[in-house]
Amino acid sequence: MSRKRKQQPGTSFIGKFIGMIILAACLASVLWSMWVDTLLPLIRAGDLRALVFNLLGLPLILVGVGIFVYGGLVFVRNTFDSYQDETLLESMATIRVKPSRESVRAARWQTLRIFWRAWKPGLAWLALGFLVIALGGFLINL
Repeated sequence: MSRKRKQQPGTSFIGKFIGMIILAACLASVLWSMWVDTLLPLIRAGDLRALVFNLLGLPLILVGVGIFVYGGLVFVRNTFDSYQDETLLESMATIRVKPSRESVRAARWQTLRIFWRAWKPGLAWLALGFLVIALGGFLINL
């Protein structure tokens, strides 16, 4: 006998479908703008060198933006997940109560270490996304 699974909020077919439609419309808008405002004028002008560099740079910028957004999501998710750590909650309570200067200092360092461990992966993705965007921007401006 099979049991019906409980649906998580926001996982309905209609919600996902509407989200995909919105995402596709945004992507189509960006691609249309790239074509009409950048690539088509270069084709009409006959500037093959600039066209090639733009055909390389614009997708790199889009990939870089995707990596950057993913890094932001990882950063926020890991930050919220770190609040499940009992050590973090204890050190934050110590900071609030302020039993002694040394214990508050130790608790602050402990909190910083926990958050740094949570933030490192997201910051690495953010930095990689920034570098890919910068490389794409460099290419389109050659």
